[in-house]
Amino acid sequence: MKNLLETLDLRKSYTTGKLQVEALRGVNLRIREGELVAIMGPSGCGKSTLMHILGAMTKPSSGQVLIDGHAIAGMNDNQLTGIRREKIGFVFQKFNLLPTLTARGNIDIARYIHGFRNDGYDQHLAEILRLLLIEDKMGRKPSELSGGEQQRVAIARAVANRPAILLADEPTGSLDSKNSEIVLNMFRELNRRFKQTIILVTHNPELVAITDRLIEMRDGVIVTDNDPVSWDTVSEMAIRGQ
Repeated sequence: MKNLLETLDLRKSYTTGKLQVEALRGVNLRIREGELVAIMGPSGCGKSTLMHILGAMTKPSSGQVLIDGHAIAGMNDNQLTGIRREKIGFVFQKFNLLPTLTARGNIDIARYIHGFRNDGYDQHLAEILRLLLIEDKMGRKPSELSGGEQQRVAIARAVANRPAILLADEPTGSLDSKNSEIVLNMFRELNRRFKQTIILVTHNPELVAITDRLIEMRDGVIVTDNDPVSWDTVSEMAIRGQ
C-alpha cells in the first residue's frame, strides 16, 4: 500500500525569550493510502505542531518529511504552497467560511485555487454533498447555517478537489454532541466510500473510536502507535528520498 506521509526523526524547537521549547523530539511516522488515523494526546504534547508540519504549514527544525513521495526539506515557500494546494485538504475547529459567500461559494473557492479543472468535479461534489446531507444548504450563507452544517460545508470544501490527504485539527471541538456524531460519521463514510486518507488530531475519545489506527503522543514523542509495520522500511525509504 502506498505511503502518503512519512517522517524520520522529526524535530521542532521554539525559542521563547531565553527558553528553548522542544515541541517534537524525534517523531517517526508513516501514513498509508486509505488510512483513517487519529493522533491523540494532552494539550501541549506536540500533536498540533506535528499536523502543521505534515500539512507543510510549518517547517521542522530537523528530520525528514515526505508528502506523497515528495521530500519537503529545502522547498521554498512557493513550492510548499503548491504541495498544500495539490496534495492536502484542511479542516479546522474554526470553520473559516467567508461570511459574505454562500455555502456553494465557499466550496468553489477550492476549485478556483485549483484552476477550475473539469475532471469530474461536479459529479464528485454532488456525491459529497449528498453524503454530508447539505445538498439543500448551498444557497445559504454561514450565518444561516448551524455549527454542524458549517463544519460539513468546510469538509466539503476540503475534499471537493480530491486531495491525497485530509488533515483535521479538532474538527468537533466547537460542536455539540449531536452535530459531533454527524461529523464523525461523515469522516468514516468519506474514508469508506472514497478511500479518503484522513488524519484526525484530537483529544476527543469519541472521535478516536471511529478510526482504524490510534497514535498517542506525549511530550513531543509518539508513545503508542498500533501500526504493525517495521520502521526499518520507513528509514530506508526516507534515506533514498522515496
